[in-house]
Amino acid sequence: MSNILPVLVLLGSAVYTCSLANVHPDFGLNVKQLIGKYGFPFENHIVTTEDGYILQLHRIPYGRKKKNYHKRAPVLIVPGGFESSADWVNTGENSLGFILADQGYDVWLANYRGSRWSRRHVKLNPDVDKKEFWDWTFHEIGLYDLPAFIDYILHATKQEKLFYIGHSQATVNFCILNSEKPEYNKKFRLMVGLAPVAYFSNAKMPIVYFLAAYKNKIRAFVDRYLHYEILPHSPLLATVAQTFCNDNSPFQDVCAFIFYTGAGYSNQFNKSMIPVFLSNAPAGLSYKYMQHVTQVYLSGKLPMYNYGEEENLRKYGQPNPPEYNLTKITAPVALYYGANDLFCVPEDVDKTASMMQNVVVNKRMPGFNHIDILSGIDVVDLVFNDILKLMGQY
Repeated sequence: MSNILPVLVLLGSAVYTCSLANVHPDFGLNVKQLIGKYGFPFENHIVTTEDGYILQLHRIPYGRKKKNYHKRAPVLIVPGGFESSADWVNTGENSLGFILADQGYDVWLANYRGSRWSRRHVKLNPDVDKKEFWDWTFHEIGLYDLPAFIDYILHATKQEKLFYIGHSQATVNFCILNSEKPEYNKKFRLMVGLAPVAYFSNAKMPIVYFLAAYKNKIRAFVDRYLHYEILPHSPLLATVAQTFCNDNSPFQDVCAFIFYTGAGYSNQFNKSMIPVFLSNAPAGLSYKYMQHVTQVYLSGKLPMYNYGEEENLRKYGQPNPPEYNLTKITAPVALYYGANDLFCVPEDVDKTASMMQNVVVNKRMPGFNHIDILSGIDVVDLVFNDILKLMGQY
């Protein structure tokens, strides 16, 4: 032990020294700071949902050359699970939020309930009224958060329609809204789903297997210790990432491997950006949300939340939860996903696409995983430029 201790101290000192010498210039910046640093205007808008959640919308109303273009339509950009508005502006000049603003679009970055910038309610305190505040899944995001965002944006901009771009779970949110409230279909110029998750019974993510295998034990632990919020924003995690995952760290490949385990291996993944990514993510989620994810995975369908037979009879009037009817979705839809994505596999994405009436693009991108469809090294040339051309047609 006496021989090992000096080695550990020396190694720790070397890693710490490397982390100080290789701090990414965007490390530690929040969404407002990132937007300001790159020369864009920032607006914060507050939206209250029908069921009382107070949400933040972060707006980039125009680009850096405001006088040189005609203003285009609003774009609502919705993050995936554990994400926030920062995930659309954290890759500098390659950020989709910035690219759209510079193209003349009015960019609105959503923060759904419970995430870092939307931990408020008209009556409930997320740290006191834990069970009540965190009693929601992606169903409520689709049914309440999205219409609140959409109606607010269309009213503020005096527009009749908007573009919708979402990552991962933002696709199922869109599906829930337009199947449960089909009148909203007419409010979309085009929906773009990046790594689109709806049906996903063939997903190959280890976390899904774990949640499914130990769902009863996990539920008992959560109820006992009131851990209804999972993976909230943590400055400590960002510091750990900067210390161990910077470009000169001997552990950077270990950090990348952790991402690959959850998202899929990819040569497109930008390892240098890990400290920046973890400056704002994860942004928090409810445990009930993950329960619903597990139920969908195990069912092979796309059902509403399963409360058990007795409660289902009371809520739904039937012993099993009803399925969302995606055939009611008539808005134009474009889907892009990575060939290396462990969550979005072709058979599931194709099933989702086959259920909707107006899928104009269903494209599988070689070399991309679940994360770098947003932030990969070549994402601008291979994905974003294609999206811009498509948006120009609508």
